[in-house]
Amino acid sequence: MKHAGFTLVELLIVIALVAILANVASPPFSDLIDANRRLTAAQELASGIRSARAAAIMHSQVVTIHALEGDWSKGWRIIIDPKGNGPSEDDTLLIERAIDGKARIIGNSKVAEYLSFSSLGGLKKAANGTFHVCIRDQPVSHYRVIVAITGRVRVVDAKVTTDACS
Repeated sequence: MKHAGFTLVELLIVIALVAILANVASPPFSDLIDANRRLTAAQELASGIRSARAAAIMHSQVVTIHALEGDWSKGWRIIIDPKGNGPSEDDTLLIERAIDGKARIIGNSKVAEYLSFSSLGGLKKAANGTFHVCIRDQPVSHYRVIVAITGRVRVVDAKVTTDACS
């Protein structure tokens, strides 16, 4: 009488093969996860900046988006900024967005801590701003969030070597 099934030795061989394949596949899989985190962080930041601009136009007031604790990787707040000089104690909070901080986001000197939009939707500072979403442990930015002086926001998907990510 024959029994269908596997022997213990056959099962152990299959488990060993699965373990070896999992070890081989894990570095590319973790790279894929990191790339997805960077893309998500860039898209969320661009969406937050667009929301700040829309709020400035809707409220007909200066609206500022600024980094939580001075670090864009941790998230941002969108506030009504009546004086137009950046975050202060008497500002009205509109939106706060905290993110996990696993993707490093660095703004250039023009947008290092905050950016403000006029009631017409343009940037208050007379210059464009660029945010770099950095690759871990490398001086490379994979995604860039670029804000034009007119308030237009776009995400650029191109690897660029930059000192900002160092």
